[in-house]
Amino acid sequence: MPRPVIPGREQIQALTRSARHPLWWLPDPAAQQDEAYRRVWQNLRTLECVEDGRHDEARWRHLPGDFAMCCVRAPSSCFTSDLGDLRAALESFPFVRLHPDSSLHIPILELGIVRDEPSERDEISRNRLGEFITQAQRPLVDFPRFPVFLGPVNSFADAVFLDVHDGGWLSRIHRRLIDFGPVPPSTKFPYLPHLTLGHYDRAAPIGNLPAVLAEWRDLPIGEFLIEHVDVVTVDTNAAFPPFQVVHEFALGTTRATGTFPTRPDPLGD
Repeated sequence: MPRPVIPGREQIQALTRSARHPLWWLPDPAAQQDEAYRRVWQNLRTLECVEDGRHDEARWRHLPGDFAMCCVRAPSSCFTSDLGDLRAALESFPFVRLHPDSSLHIPILELGIVRDEPSERDEISRNRLGEFITQAQRPLVDFPRFPVFLGPVNSFADAVFLDVHDGGWLSRIHRRLIDFGPVPPSTKFPYLPHLTLGHYDRAAPIGNLPAVLAEWRDLPIGEFLIEHVDVVTVDTNAAFPPFQVVHEFALGTTRATGTFPTRPDPLGD
């Protein structure tokens, strides 16, 4: 697949000015995301060690039901050949556990562990899951379809991921879904769209990881048009189980025209 064409700096600046909401005093999700990605990258370069970011530890594998969430699944065809080179570079680090293509997604909202008789804060009944889908249906289908650009590469202390440039639409969808979500979201970290490529499976010296990742800090890794948001469940007894799609929220038929997704200026890092 050929690399996506990166607009020139003057074109990006012109499109960005026209894309911003005319009510300039309102929060700008796209600008907030770009700043967050920059800070995450800057923080990585100060770390001496990575952390264990695996979610499927012993407690996870003994959960009483499947895990449900809202997400956007990334089609394997959307990625450039640079993803293969990036993965090969990451495999040279013994603490990196890469995710398969079938698990690549952008999370939007966690819905909880599905079980017949919920008893914990992070559990949800099948009836309540159905209620969430019914309540969220109309608000979500009113959102337009929109393009998303994936990349450059970035990393938390416990996981390597791709930045997501979508004009701020996923953040808006996340905020809308919170109104109907059965599980109150964590307030420890604000929502930041990202596509995880792999977790670190132990605490270990970071070594030259930031320097290796820097080669992909000015490259797009993929792009596609987001046409639907999915409610999926995953088997907690498997490391990378297939996603079971419970429901698809088909987004509106009008493509986004006023929020051009832009990438951070590589010279600004």
